[in-house]
Amino acid sequence: MQASEASAGSDRSRLARLMVSGAALQGVTLGDLDVSKLHRYTQLLEQWGRTMNLTAVHGREQVVRRHFLDSLALVGKLPPVAELPSPTLLDVGSGAGFPGVLCALCRPDLRVTLSERIGKKAAFLLTLRRELGLQFEVIADDAARLQPGFGIVVSRAALPLPKWLPFAAALTAPSGLVFAMTSPSEPIPPLPPELSPYLDEIYDVGEGPHRLLAYRRA
Repeated sequence: MQASEASAGSDRSRLARLMVSGAALQGVTLGDLDVSKLHRYTQLLEQWGRTMNLTAVHGREQVVRRHFLDSLALVGKLPPVAELPSPTLLDVGSGAGFPGVLCALCRPDLRVTLSERIGKKAAFLLTLRRELGLQFEVIADDAARLQPGFGIVVSRAALPLPKWLPFAAALTAPSGLVFAMTSPSEPIPPLPPELSPYLDEIYDVGEGPHRLLAYRRA
């Protein structure tokens, strides 16, 4: 038992170092309480994953790299509230909470809404909110039914770019931002007339290059 406990403690410490160092590379600072909440997040993913398909990624280190650090790449590029028309963020098709839960964890100054139309996944998000002690709203409905006017609208490849950009623009307040998380190889379609480029960045969290795009709505 003691050897098992020591191994679990060593694994937890290694993952904590990976979280903190990886977040720092994205310009995000994680405190001890943040890391503790993210550890609990991995536990809940494993528990719920035994009975439903939350994510195709398995193993805590892979979850940290491919989900947590990837989400934090976006978090590190979110502007101050003073630069937004509204201190609100919508994550469309949040699934298991990426990137919206990480946004709520690291940016408590934003009012975060997670839209997830699949009821079981929405139930998982509600459990996360309770277990992690975070503040965010969960909408178990199609995002197209939501009232527009969000300061930031994000998605982690919920839709292909040609569909995502006009869809997100319709939900974003004037002067707000639309973010898209995609791959460097995905072609960028012609922009809707109300969107103009704000950010285009290639990044790597140890799993190959990814691309973060952002657009300002007129």
